[in-house]
Amino acid sequence: MSFLKSLPIKISKLMLKYLSIFITLTLLLFTFSCTTIEVTESDAFDAHRTITPATFDVNEYNFHAHTIETSDGESLDAWFLEREDAVATVLYLGGNGFLMVKSRPLIQAYANLPVNLLMIDYRGYGLSSGDPTVRGVQEDARSAFRFITSDAVPQTDKLYIHGHSMGSFLSALLTEENSVDGYILESPVTDVESWTKRLVPWIMRPFVRFQIDDEIKTHNNSDKVASITTPMLIISGTNDDVTPIKMAEELYEKSASEQKKLVRISGGGHNNLSTYSLFSRSLEEFIR
Repeated sequence: MSFLKSLPIKISKLMLKYLSIFITLTLLLFTFSCTTIEVTESDAFDAHRTITPATFDVNEYNFHAHTIETSDGESLDAWFLEREDAVATVLYLGGNGFLMVKSRPLIQAYANLPVNLLMIDYRGYGLSSGDPTVRGVQEDARSAFRFITSDAVPQTDKLYIHGHSMGSFLSALLTEENSVDGYILESPVTDVESWTKRLVPWIMRPFVRFQIDDEIKTHNNSDKVASITTPMLIISGTNDDVTPIKMAEELYEKSASEQKKLVRISGGGHNNLSTYSLFSRSLEEFIR
Protein backbone atom coordinates (compact mmCIF):
# COMPACT_ATOMS: atom_id res chain seq x y z
CA MET A 1 0.00 0.00 0.00
CA SER A 2 1.45 3.35 -1.00
CA PHE A 3 0.40 5.92 1.57
CA LEU A 4 1.11 9.43 2.75
CA LYS A 5 3.39 10.46 -0.10
CA SER A 6 3.66 14.08 0.99
CA LEU A 7 2.44 16.55 3.54
CA PRO A 8 -0.13 17.89 4.12
CA ILE A 9 -1.43 14.45 5.06
CA LYS A 10 -4.73 13.99 3.28
CA ILE A 11 -6.92 13.10 6.23
CA SER A 12 -10.04 12.63 4.15
CA LYS A 13 -8.39 10.24 1.70
CA LEU A 14 -6.77 8.35 4.56
CA MET A 15 -10.03 7.95 6.39
CA LEU A 16 -11.78 6.82 3.21
CA LYS A 17 -9.17 4.10 2.66
CA TYR A 18 -9.45 3.09 6.28
CA LEU A 19 -13.24 2.97 6.02
CA SER A 20 -13.03 0.86 2.87
CA ILE A 21 -10.71 -1.63 4.58
CA PHE A 22 -12.91 -1.70 7.64
CA ILE A 23 -16.04 -2.40 5.63
CA THR A 24 -14.34 -5.17 3.65
CA LEU A 25 -13.02 -6.93 6.73
CA THR A 26 -16.30 -6.52 8.54
CA LEU A 27 -18.14 -8.22 5.69
CA LEU A 28 -15.65 -11.08 5.75
CA LEU A 29 -15.73 -11.52 9.51
CA PHE A 30 -19.48 -11.20 9.93
CA THR A 31 -20.87 -12.76 6.76
CA PHE A 32 -23.71 -14.40 8.61
CA SER A 33 -24.61 -11.49 10.84
CA CYS A 34 -26.67 -8.41 10.17
CA THR A 35 -26.10 -4.90 11.51
CA THR A 36 -27.68 -1.51 11.01
CA ILE A 37 -25.71 1.72 10.67
CA GLU A 38 -27.77 4.81 11.32
CA VAL A 39 -27.10 7.81 9.12
CA THR A 40 -28.81 10.94 10.43
CA GLU A 41 -29.60 14.14 8.58
CA SER A 42 -26.76 15.93 10.38
CA ASP A 43 -24.30 13.38 8.98
CA ALA A 44 -25.16 14.41 5.44
CA PHE A 45 -23.69 17.91 5.62
CA ASP A 46 -20.30 19.42 6.42
CA ALA A 47 -21.20 23.10 6.30
CA HIS A 48 -18.71 25.93 6.83
CA ARG A 49 -19.66 29.56 7.29
CA THR A 50 -16.89 31.34 5.43
CA ILE A 51 -15.34 34.75 5.78
CA THR A 52 -13.52 36.66 3.03
CA PRO A 53 -11.77 40.03 2.73
CA ALA A 54 -14.95 41.37 1.14
CA THR A 55 -17.23 40.06 3.92
CA PHE A 56 -14.93 40.56 6.90
CA ASP A 57 -17.13 41.92 9.69
CA VAL A 58 -15.37 41.19 12.99
CA ASN A 59 -15.46 44.70 14.44
CA GLU A 60 -12.70 44.14 16.96
CA TYR A 61 -10.15 43.76 14.16
CA ASN A 62 -8.79 45.87 11.34
CA PHE A 63 -8.24 43.60 8.35
CA HIS A 64 -5.04 43.69 6.26
CA ALA A 65 -4.33 41.38 3.32
CA HIS A 66 -0.68 40.58 2.59
CA THR A 67 1.40 38.44 0.28
CA ILE A 68 4.37 36.73 1.91
CA GLU A 69 7.27 35.72 -0.31
CA THR A 70 9.09 32.53 0.69
CA SER A 71 12.83 31.94 0.27
CA ASP A 72 12.14 29.34 -2.42
CA GLY A 73 10.04 31.62 -4.59
CA GLU A 74 6.44 30.92 -3.57
CA SER A 75 3.80 33.54 -2.70
CA LEU A 76 1.59 32.96 0.32
CA ASP A 77 -1.79 34.60 0.81
CA ALA A 78 -1.88 36.01 4.35
CA TRP A 79 -4.27 37.91 6.61
CA PHE A 80 -3.06 40.17 9.39
CA LEU A 81 -5.79 41.11 11.85
CA GLU A 82 -4.83 44.14 13.91
CA ARG A 83 -6.29 45.79 16.97
CA GLU A 84 -5.15 49.01 18.62
CA ASP A 85 -4.96 47.58 22.15
CA ALA A 86 -2.87 44.54 21.22
CA VAL A 87 -0.29 43.49 23.79
CA ALA A 88 0.70 40.31 21.95
CA THR A 89 0.76 38.80 18.47
CA VAL A 90 -0.28 35.26 17.52
CA LEU A 91 0.91 33.37 14.44
CA TYR A 92 -1.70 30.74 13.62
CA LEU A 93 -0.74 27.64 11.63
CA GLY A 94 -3.73 25.58 10.60
CA GLY A 95 -4.22 21.89 9.98
CA ASN A 96 -4.34 19.95 6.75
CA GLY A 97 -7.80 21.15 5.80
CA PHE A 98 -7.38 24.76 6.94
CA LEU A 99 -8.19 27.67 4.67
CA MET A 100 -8.40 31.25 5.86
CA VAL A 101 -11.89 31.58 4.42
CA LYS A 102 -12.97 28.88 6.92
CA SER A 103 -11.45 30.69 9.91
CA ARG A 104 -14.46 32.64 11.21
CA PRO A 105 -14.85 30.57 14.43
CA LEU A 106 -11.14 30.94 15.16
CA ILE A 107 -11.19 34.70 14.55
CA GLN A 108 -14.22 35.10 16.79
CA ALA A 109 -12.53 33.04 19.52
CA TYR A 110 -9.59 35.47 19.47
CA ALA A 111 -11.70 38.62 18.99
CA ASN A 112 -12.05 39.41 22.71
CA LEU A 113 -8.34 39.03 23.39
CA PRO A 114 -5.91 41.98 23.07
CA VAL A 115 -3.83 40.28 20.36
CA ASN A 116 -2.99 40.72 16.70
CA LEU A 117 -3.43 37.61 14.59
CA LEU A 118 -1.58 36.43 11.47
CA MET A 119 -2.86 33.53 9.35
CA ILE A 120 -1.61 32.06 6.10
CA ASP A 121 -2.76 29.64 3.44
CA TYR A 122 0.03 27.13 2.88
CA ARG A 123 1.52 26.75 -0.60
CA GLY A 124 -0.95 25.07 -2.90
CA TYR A 125 -3.87 26.12 -0.68
CA GLY A 126 -6.33 28.91 -1.47
CA LEU A 127 -4.65 31.68 -3.44
CA SER A 128 -1.11 30.69 -2.45
CA SER A 129 1.20 29.44 -5.19
CA GLY A 130 3.04 26.14 -5.44
CA ASP A 131 2.36 22.60 -4.27
CA PRO A 132 2.54 21.38 -0.66
CA THR A 133 5.52 19.29 0.46
CA VAL A 134 6.99 18.62 3.89
CA ARG A 135 9.92 20.98 3.46
CA GLY A 136 7.76 23.47 1.57
CA VAL A 137 5.20 23.79 4.34
CA GLN A 138 8.00 24.13 6.88
CA GLU A 139 9.40 27.00 4.81
CA ASP A 140 5.92 28.56 4.71
CA ALA A 141 5.86 28.58 8.51
CA ARG A 142 9.36 30.05 8.70
CA SER A 143 8.48 32.70 6.13
CA ALA A 144 5.39 33.66 8.12
CA PHE A 145 7.53 33.94 11.25
CA ARG A 146 10.05 36.20 9.51
CA PHE A 147 7.17 38.34 8.25
CA ILE A 148 5.48 38.71 11.61
CA THR A 149 8.73 39.72 13.31
CA SER A 150 9.59 42.29 10.62
CA ASP A 151 8.67 45.94 10.12
CA ALA A 152 5.91 44.85 7.72
CA VAL A 153 3.46 44.69 10.64
CA PRO A 154 3.20 46.47 14.02
CA GLN A 155 5.28 44.79 16.71
CA THR A 156 4.06 43.88 20.19
CA ASP A 157 5.86 42.89 23.38
CA LYS A 158 4.91 39.22 23.17
CA LEU A 159 4.68 36.60 20.42
CA TYR A 160 2.89 33.24 20.48
CA ILE A 161 2.73 30.39 17.96
CA HIS A 162 -0.57 28.49 17.67
CA GLY A 163 -0.68 25.27 15.65
CA HIS A 164 -3.68 23.02 15.00
CA SER A 165 -3.29 19.32 14.12
CA MET A 166 -0.69 19.24 11.33
CA GLY A 167 0.13 22.82 12.32
CA SER A 168 1.16 21.55 15.77
CA PHE A 169 4.32 20.17 14.13
CA LEU A 170 5.06 23.62 12.73
CA SER A 171 4.30 25.38 16.01
CA ALA A 172 6.78 23.17 17.84
CA LEU A 173 9.32 23.58 15.02
CA LEU A 174 9.23 27.39 15.15
CA THR A 175 9.34 27.40 18.94
CA GLU A 176 12.37 25.12 18.89
CA GLU A 177 14.15 27.40 16.41
CA ASN A 178 13.18 30.81 17.79
CA SER A 179 12.61 32.75 20.98
CA VAL A 180 8.86 33.16 21.57
CA ASP A 181 6.75 33.77 24.67
CA GLY A 182 4.65 30.64 24.36
CA TYR A 183 3.31 28.02 22.00
CA ILE A 184 -0.11 26.45 21.64
CA LEU A 185 -0.78 22.92 20.41
CA GLU A 186 -4.43 22.36 19.45
CA SER A 187 -5.55 18.79 18.69
CA PRO A 188 -1.86 17.84 18.38
CA VAL A 189 -0.14 14.79 16.96
CA THR A 190 2.66 13.00 18.81
CA ASP A 191 4.29 11.54 15.70
CA VAL A 192 2.98 10.25 12.38
CA GLU A 193 3.76 6.58 12.98
CA SER A 194 1.92 6.51 16.31
CA TRP A 195 -0.96 8.40 14.78
CA THR A 196 -1.44 5.97 11.88
CA LYS A 197 -1.39 3.00 14.24
CA ARG A 198 -4.20 4.54 16.28
CA LEU A 199 -6.36 4.91 13.20
CA VAL A 200 -6.65 1.13 13.00
CA PRO A 201 -8.34 -0.96 15.72
CA TRP A 202 -5.98 -3.56 17.19
CA ILE A 203 -8.00 -6.45 15.75
CA MET A 204 -7.34 -5.17 12.23
CA ARG A 205 -3.63 -4.32 12.57
CA PRO A 206 -2.40 -7.69 11.22
CA PHE A 207 -4.21 -6.85 7.97
CA VAL A 208 -3.30 -3.17 7.60
CA ARG A 209 0.13 -1.67 6.99
CA PHE A 210 1.16 1.94 6.36
CA GLN A 211 4.06 2.91 4.13
CA ILE A 212 5.23 6.32 5.33
CA ASP A 213 7.76 8.47 3.51
CA ASP A 214 10.92 9.30 5.43
CA GLU A 215 10.21 13.04 5.09
CA ILE A 216 6.97 12.61 6.98
CA LYS A 217 8.58 10.48 9.68
CA THR A 218 10.74 13.47 10.64
CA HIS A 219 7.65 15.12 12.12
CA ASN A 220 7.84 14.20 15.79
CA ASN A 221 6.33 16.42 18.46
CA SER A 222 7.23 14.00 21.24
CA ASP A 223 10.93 14.65 20.80
CA LYS A 224 10.50 18.39 20.34
CA VAL A 225 8.38 19.11 23.41
CA ALA A 226 10.80 17.09 25.52
CA SER A 227 13.50 19.65 24.79
CA ILE A 228 11.47 22.90 24.64
CA THR A 229 11.18 24.83 27.90
CA THR A 230 8.98 27.60 26.49
CA PRO A 231 5.55 27.95 28.17
CA MET A 232 3.06 25.60 26.49
CA LEU A 233 -0.71 25.28 26.24
CA ILE A 234 -2.32 22.14 24.84
CA ILE A 235 -6.02 22.06 23.95
CA SER A 236 -7.75 18.85 22.92
CA GLY A 237 -11.28 17.51 22.63
CA THR A 238 -12.47 14.38 24.39
CA ASN A 239 -14.35 13.27 21.26
CA ASP A 240 -11.52 13.85 18.79
CA ASP A 241 -11.47 10.79 16.53
CA VAL A 242 -8.67 12.10 14.29
CA THR A 243 -5.97 12.97 16.85
CA PRO A 244 -7.17 11.29 20.07
CA ILE A 245 -6.81 13.20 23.32
CA LYS A 246 -4.38 10.53 24.50
CA MET A 247 -1.81 12.13 22.19
CA ALA A 248 -2.29 15.50 23.88
CA GLU A 249 -1.87 13.85 27.28
CA GLU A 250 1.35 12.14 26.19
CA LEU A 251 2.80 15.42 24.90
CA TYR A 252 1.86 17.16 28.13
CA GLU A 253 3.67 14.51 30.19
CA LYS A 254 6.78 14.66 27.99
CA SER A 255 6.97 18.47 27.86
CA ALA A 256 10.06 20.00 29.45
CA SER A 257 8.24 23.27 30.12
CA GLU A 258 7.76 24.27 33.73
CA GLN A 259 4.80 26.40 32.66
CA LYS A 260 2.42 24.08 30.87
CA LYS A 261 -1.27 23.38 30.85
CA LEU A 262 -3.51 20.78 29.26
CA VAL A 263 -7.13 21.79 28.60
CA ARG A 264 -9.61 19.02 27.88
CA ILE A 265 -12.77 20.23 26.14
CA SER A 266 -15.57 17.82 26.96
CA GLY A 267 -17.39 16.69 23.82
CA GLY A 268 -14.99 18.60 21.55
CA GLY A 269 -14.00 17.09 18.22
CA HIS A 270 -11.06 17.68 15.94
CA ASN A 271 -12.15 20.81 14.07
CA ASN A 272 -14.68 22.52 16.35
CA LEU A 273 -12.79 23.41 19.53
CA SER A 274 -12.81 27.13 18.70
CA THR A 275 -16.61 27.13 19.03
CA TYR A 276 -16.38 26.32 22.76
CA SER A 277 -16.18 29.13 25.31
CA LEU A 278 -13.52 27.17 27.22
CA PHE A 279 -11.27 27.45 24.17
CA SER A 280 -11.30 31.24 24.19
CA ARG A 281 -10.99 31.42 27.98
CA SER A 282 -7.98 29.12 27.91
CA LEU A 283 -6.26 31.25 25.27
CA GLU A 284 -6.91 34.39 27.29
CA GLU A 285 -5.56 32.91 30.52
CA PHE A 286 -2.45 31.63 28.79
CA ILE A 287 -1.67 34.87 26.94
CA ARG A 288 -2.50 37.22 29.81
